Amino acid sequence: MKKTIIFISFFVAFITKLNFAFNFIPKKILGTRGINKPQNINFKFLLKPLLFSFLVLIIISCNVPQKKSEIPRYIITSPEVAEIIALIGSTKNIVGVTLECNFPPELKEIPKVGTFGKVDFEKIIELEPTIVFISGLEQKHLAAELIKLNIKTELIYPKSIAEMISSIRKIGTLTDKEKRANLVADSLQTQINQLTNSTSSTDSNSSTNSTDSPKVYIEIYGNPIMSVSDNSFIGEVIQLAGGNNIFAHLPRDYSRIKPEEVIQADPEIILLTYPGIAAEQIKERKGWNVISACKTDRIYTIENINPDLILRASPRIIEGIKLLQKAFYE
Repeated sequence: MKKTIIFISFFVAFITKLNFAFNFIPKKILGTRGINKPQNINFKFLLKPLLFSFLVLIIISCNVPQKKSEIPRYIITSPEVAEIIALIGSTKNIVGVTLECNFPPELKEIPKVGTFGKVDFEKIIELEPTIVFISGLEQKHLAAELIKLNIKTELIYPKSIAEMISSIRKIGTLTDKEKRANLVADSLQTQINQLTNSTSSTDSNSSTNSTDSPKVYIEIYGNPIMSVSDNSFIGEVIQLAGGNNIFAHLPRDYSRIKPEEVIQADPEIILLTYPGIAAEQIKERKGWNVISACKTDRIYTIENINPDLILRASPRIIEGIKLLQKAFYE
C-alpha cells in the first residue's frame, strides 16, 4: 500500500511538471527543435482525465484479493489461546480450531481440526495455516510434525497468572496486534493486583490468617481421583480467591490422591471441575459423609461454576476468581 501511494505521488508530480513545461517553454526554443507548441490545446483539461484514469486503475488493483499465502491464517488447538486471539481482534484470521474452542460463540462456526487430545493433522495441512498455536506437552508431537513441513508453530502453555499475561503480549506480537494485546495485558495485571490486595486485606483482618481461609478440595478427575497442587494454574487461582488448598504440596501439579486423604483433610468446600458427577455422588462415596463440605452441602459442580472460567488461562479468569470468592465467603 505504501509503495502504491509513493508511486501515485511521483506520477502526479510528473504530470504537473509536464503541464508546466508545455505552458511556459518559449516558442523560440520549441521551434528550434522542430516542435510547434499548440496554441489552442488546454493541457490542464487533458491532465484531469488522464490522472482520473490512472487513479481508477490503481483502485481496481488495490481491490484484487490477496493470495491465501499473504493473509495471516491461524489454526488454534488451545481454547485459551483462541479466546485471547479473538479478544485482541484477530478472529477473522482464525481458519481452524479444535472442538473445545467454544468462546466467544463465533468460534463455533469455524472449521474444526479435531479435539484437543486428538488433532486432525491432515485437516491442518489442508487449511494452509501461516501459524499453528498449540498448547500442552501432549501436543509436542504435533509441533514436531508441523515443523518438518515448514509450518510455523507456536507453543503457548502458561502455567501461572504471570505466564498468562506474558503469553497475551507474545500472541499480540505474533499476530501484529501488539497495541491491543498490551492494553488487555495491562488491564488484566491491574485487576489481578486489586484481587491480591483485597485477599491480603481479608487475611490481615483475621487473627489466624491463612488458617482462617476455607479449606478447599479441587477434584479435576474422578477415575482415578486427581487433584492439584498450588504450583498449578488452578492452584494459584484458588489462592487468589482466598481458598486454602488441602493438597497444596503435591509432588506434581496434577496428581492422583487417595480417597482417605480427602477424608483426613476434611475440606469445607469441594470443587468439581469435570462433567458427569453430581454432589450426591460425592456424598455417597465410602466414608465421605463425615466430610464438612458434604455435611454442609458446600459441593460445587460445573452446574454451579463454569470450569472454563477457572481452568483456562485467559482474561476470563478474573470472572472465575470472583465466582470462587463468592462461593468461599458468602
